[in-house]
Order: sequence, then C-alpha cells, then structure tokens
Amino acid sequence: MIKAVLLDLDNTLLHNPDHQWMQAFRQGWDQHFASHCGIAKASDALRSAMGRLNTGDAADLTNADLMRDELARRLPLSPEALSSALDEFYAGPYHRFRETMTPIAGAQELVETLLKQNFLVAIATNPLFPESATHARIAWAGLGGYISEFAFVTCSENMHFAKPNPAYHAETIARVGVEPDEALVIGDSPTHDLEPARFLGIHAWQTGEDSALGAILERIRRPGWENDFQPGEMTPETLPVQFTGNLAALRGLLAEVKANQWLQRPDPAEWSILQILCHLWRAETDVHQQRLRAILEEDNPFIPSPPPPGPDIPECHDDGMEVFERFRAQRQRTMATLAQLGAQDWQRPARHSIFGLTNLLEMAYFTAQHDRLHITQLCQTLGKCAD
Repeated sequence: MIKAVLLDLDNTLLHNPDHQWMQAFRQGWDQHFASHCGIAKASDALRSAMGRLNTGDAADLTNADLMRDELARRLPLSPEALSSALDEFYAGPYHRFRETMTPIAGAQELVETLLKQNFLVAIATNPLFPESATHARIAWAGLGGYISEFAFVTCSENMHFAKPNPAYHAETIARVGVEPDEALVIGDSPTHDLEPARFLGIHAWQTGEDSALGAILERIRRPGWENDFQPGEMTPETLPVQFTGNLAALRGLLAEVKANQWLQRPDPAEWSILQILCHLWRAETDVHQQRLRAILEEDNPFIPSPPPPGPDIPECHDDGMEVFERFRAQRQRTMATLAQLGAQDWQRPARHSIFGLTNLLEMAYFTAQHDRLHITQLCQTLGKCAD
C-alpha cells in the first residue's frame, strides 16, 4: 500500500526548458563571479563540482560539501569569500532564472489532494542546489504555501547522492520513513526518476507528454487507489544500494543533532539518540551478522528472535559519532560478506521463530528494514519527521 508520494520538481511540477535554463544559469554564474570576484569562466569549476556527485559511498560529505570543496579547490577564493559569493548568488542573481520557468497546470491540485488524503508528500528533486534555492523553485511552481507540509525536501545540504544514482532514492525513502514498496515516485524522466526508483522496488509513475498531470490526477481521485500497487520481488542487487542509502540518511540526521540532544529522551519509555545508535551497532554484530552467518554455515538453521530491548538499554559509548562509525564499519563488513554470495546462497533456507520459513535474502532484507525503522525513530526524536 502506498504511504508516501515522492514528487520530482523540474518538468513534473515546474516547467523548466532544460537547455534554456542551463544556458541562463551558466551565464548568470559567470557574470556573478566575474563582477564580484574577478574570476572568468567560473562555470567550469561548477561543472567539475557537479561531476563529483555520486563518486563515493555513504561518505560524511553532503552534495553541498562536495561541491563547495571542489569549488574551493578550483577557484582562487578563501573559504569565507567563496561562502559569501555563493550566498549572494543564490540570494540575488539566481532569482532572475524564474523567467525561464512556468508552473505546470494541476501541480497545486496534485499536492493538495495528496495531503488531504493524508499521504506523506516529499519533493524529490535532484539535490544540486541549496535549501534556499530549492524552496524558491517550489514557490515558482506555485507551491510555496505547502513547504512546511512536505515530509521532506531534498536539497544539496541534506543529501549525499544525486539522480540518477538509485542510492538517492534509497536515502530519500529512509528520510521520509517508508519502505520501498510503500512509496510512489512521480516524475518525467525515465532515466532520472522511473528506472532508479523501480530498481529499488519503488513504484513509479511517468507524467504525460509536456509534463501533463491529468492522468495521475484522475488516478488519485479514485477511492482506494493506493492499494492498486503490488509489492515487487526482492532482489539481492538492491541490498547494497539500500544499505548505502540508509547509512547516508542516518549520517544526514546525525549532522542535525545538537550537543544537548544526544541523551534527551522524548519519553521515559523512549530511547535517546545515543541509545538508538548503540542498538543499531549491537544489533549489527550480535543479531544480523550472526543470523546471516548461521544460514550460510548450517543447513536450514533455526533462527531465534532476540528478546525485545527494553526502554533502559545501556549506552555503549559517550560519543554518538564514534558509535555511528563503529556501526558503519560493521555494516561494511556485512556488505562485504554479502558481496561474495552466489545466486544459490541467497536462497539458503532457515526457520525463524517469528517469520517462520525464510531464507538468507529475506533476512538480509529485514536488516535494511530494521535500519529504516530506527532511522525514523531517530528522526521523530529530533522532531524532524512528518506525522
């Protein structure tokens, strides 16, 4: 059943003639850096910066960090001068590009209908621009009044991957708080929107020619339309991408944790952020890895379910980021083990005390689900999640 709808922005909600837009953007960028910084052809550095996206795994650097790092390497500016130049560009010249764009008919009705039906609605635009610029584009689409109601808006400052990398979609659903088969991507591009989403088992809908929204509007007006989408088949190829996206989503949330929030508990029966991380780390080593090892080494083993942890699980370290690094290191070990498996290994059977008859693929998939469960828990603890 669909619980969340991820809306592409450009040429889905906002008509954006790509060639005209890119030409205007490069010219505006070059003019700004030439007049303010005395630098010619600064768009060459920008092109190189955008080329660095999707070159790593779940690294600590967001898209904004990666691009800023490359710009700093290629432009003769101090970090302070570069930050000032970027802020001035996105606060001023960037807004002139609105002239190249027009709202798409039906965009507001689409968003409003989905929100009234109580779906989680996210703006899943290619995260090449900072939050301020992305919010401006949403406003240009006539949707500025809904920004606070979106479950998540992807931008260069909160994402570690970009389209068409499927890890972008994996990171996005983890931040929204749903499983792949509970999400529907609506977009115009087969390459950037539909194919990467479907690879992960996310449902996808392509808008009509000239970015027409009539067909999807008709579909979502039907009662119970969200039940029309059937879960796809689990495949081993999606797991590395899911694990990578989950790590990126977790790292992105941790970047927003303030020093006084690590030990705060929203309720005596709820875990602190540090306890959530400790649980993820311990579960990786004591549950997930041992379970996978048992299935690989034994014939049809019985897999007991560990007792549910109580509200007072001990804290494993006083540094939350150190715990994250330990969890990430163990997850990378898990991924390395799974990378060595052959087709028959994924189907090795087991008996689980709760799930009954199962196999290694299903248990590995459960590990990715377990990640997302606690990423959502952490998000809710921070107050960063939609209801």
